[in-house]
Amino acid sequence: MKVAVISVTNKGAELAGKIAPLIGSEVDIYAKVGRNPCNEPHTYCCLSDLVGELFSNYDGLLFIMAAGIVVRVIAPYIRDKRVDPAVVVMDDGGNFAISLLSGHIGGANEWAQLVGSAAGATPVITTATDVAKLPAADVLAVKLNLEIEPFNSLKTINAAIVNGDNVKFFLDRELAGQEQYTCLAAKQGVVLADSSELALSEEYDAAVVITDRKLSILKPHLYLRPGSLAIGLGCRRGTTSAEILSAISQACLTAKRSVNSVAIIGSTVVKEDEIGLLATAQQLAVPIKFFTNEQLQKCIDQNDLSLSNFVKEKIGVGNVCEPAAILAGKSNSLILPKTKYSKVTVAITQVNYRWWE
Repeated sequence: MKVAVISVTNKGAELAGKIAPLIGSEVDIYAKVGRNPCNEPHTYCCLSDLVGELFSNYDGLLFIMAAGIVVRVIAPYIRDKRVDPAVVVMDDGGNFAISLLSGHIGGANEWAQLVGSAAGATPVITTATDVAKLPAADVLAVKLNLEIEPFNSLKTINAAIVNGDNVKFFLDRELAGQEQYTCLAAKQGVVLADSSELALSEEYDAAVVITDRKLSILKPHLYLRPGSLAIGLGCRRGTTSAEILSAISQACLTAKRSVNSVAIIGSTVVKEDEIGLLATAQQLAVPIKFFTNEQLQKCIDQNDLSLSNFVKEKIGVGNVCEPAAILAGKSNSLILPKTKYSKVTVAITQVNYRWWE
C-alpha cells in the first residue's frame, strides 16, 4: 500500500515521523514549509495544490489535521469509491484515527485501525455494517478479489443487510476453489450457501451471488464476479479495440457469462504487436499471453480441434482462438467453441488453476 502522510502543524509533523514506519511499506511524509521536525520530509506551501497532485497517486492518504480541513480540500477530487484512495484523518494530539473516505473498497476502515494502533489512538469507523458488526458485500468482494456487478445495487444490498433483511450469500457450485471461497468468506463472517438454493426464493429477501454466470433471480440481488474465464482471440490485422471488446461481450452473452469474470486473454505471437488487441487487454485490466505456433499446434492435435485453411495460410496454424483459450486457461473444456464475429473469432474456457495463487 503506497501511503502519504500529510500534516500542517509542528506537532502533526512530529507525530507523522513517529508513526510512518508502522503504517505501510511505502510511506511518504509531507509537512508544511517551516513545520517539519521529522526527518527529511517532503515540504509543501499550499495544501490544496498538494492534494491535487497526490490524490490519484496514492492508495492511502493520512491527514494529521482537523477533519473539516480535509473534507474541504479533498472534495474537488472525489470521484468514485471504486477508485478513490483510502482517506484517514488524525488529530495532531494522536487521539483519534477517523476513517473518512473509501472505508470498505479502499480499505480505510482497516487502515484507521492500523493507524490507531500505531499512534495509540482510537479508530473511528462509521459505516453502518461495521458499526452493527454485519458482513458487507463490498468487503467480501475486496477480500476475495471479486468484481461487483452491477455496482449501483451495492448500496441497496448493504442497506438491506443493515436493516435486518434476510440477505443470503451464495456460491456457484461450478466454480473451482470451493473450499477456498468458503474458508475466506467465513473469516469475514459470511456463510456461503450452495447456488442450487437460489431457487428457494421464499427463504431470503435478497441475494449476493459469487458466480461468473448470468442467472435468473427473482429477488433483489448482487453478483460478485470471480476472474474465472479465459478468452482466446483471433483477429484481422488492424481490428480496433472497440471491435474486439464488442466481440468479447457478444461471446460472453452467448455463453451466459459475465465480461467482468474475464481473467486472461490468449492469442498468437503473430498478433503480439496488434494495437487493438493490446488495448483490449489494457481496458479489461487483464494479462494477455501470446503462444507460438508450436504451442498452438500441439494443443490443436491433443484436443482434436477444427482447422481453417484460411487461418493456416495467414497465421501458420489452422486454429488460433480455441487453442489460445485452452492454453491461457490451462483447461481442455470449451465453454464457447470458436465463434465468428466481424473481424474477430472468440473462444472461452474456464480458468482451471487456483485463482488464489
